[in-house]
Amino acid sequence: MANPRSIVLLLRDEAWVFRRVVYKALFERRLKGDAVDEFTRVYYDGHLLGDTRADTHWLGVRTDKCPLDLWIYQELIARLRPDVIVETGTLDGGSALYLASICDLVGHGEVVTIDLEAPPAPPEHPRITYVRGSSVDEAVVAEVRARTAGKSALVVLDSDHRRDHVLAELHAYADVVPVGGYLIVEDTILNGHPINPEFGPGPMEAVEAFLAEDRRFEVDRRCEKLYMTFNRRGYLRRVR
Repeated sequence: MANPRSIVLLLRDEAWVFRRVVYKALFERRLKGDAVDEFTRVYYDGHLLGDTRADTHWLGVRTDKCPLDLWIYQELIARLRPDVIVETGTLDGGSALYLASICDLVGHGEVVTIDLEAPPAPPEHPRITYVRGSSVDEAVVAEVRARTAGKSALVVLDSDHRRDHVLAELHAYADVVPVGGYLIVEDTILNGHPINPEFGPGPMEAVEAFLAEDRRFEVDRRCEKLYMTFNRRGYLRRVR
């Protein structure tokens, strides 16, 4: 016959496990639902008041990024040590400067940043190369492929957010990413995911179309571990 004390302890442990499982499920549902969505909306739209992303700077240069995504970027750079970081969408150059600064810290890498227009006051850094032109222009793509030939690359797509343009970028730069590397699509929260439902097909829809066509990449949800991200389902890891 079982010891009564053992039965009590077993039941207590099982009750604790049950409570933990239930709490975890409720906690994740709440965070991944209304709480994160609402905070994302408030943060993203804070620029209308001149706050949040409108007033975020790296070493004095405006950086229109979610700081939690920048944290993930430095983790990827520290772990992967990419030879080249390709960025589409330079804007003020703050994110290029941030990426170059992380390369300084790890002692490796360079940044190639692409935009139709030059920043008004582009930050100077020996690791940054500015490329003028459309990110899907054949000459620009050829230049990037030449700069990344035989090297490992990390790619961050943050230019024109319309679906067809992002999809064209994904096809243009997928080959420069090595197995184990990342092709990151920014602002997948547009078109109601949960920001700007009126935007129309954008980055998220481009990711869905791309993954249906290219089985070499998978979404890495571990890169969303800090909950709020502008790049939901946008961290694409090459697995084959």
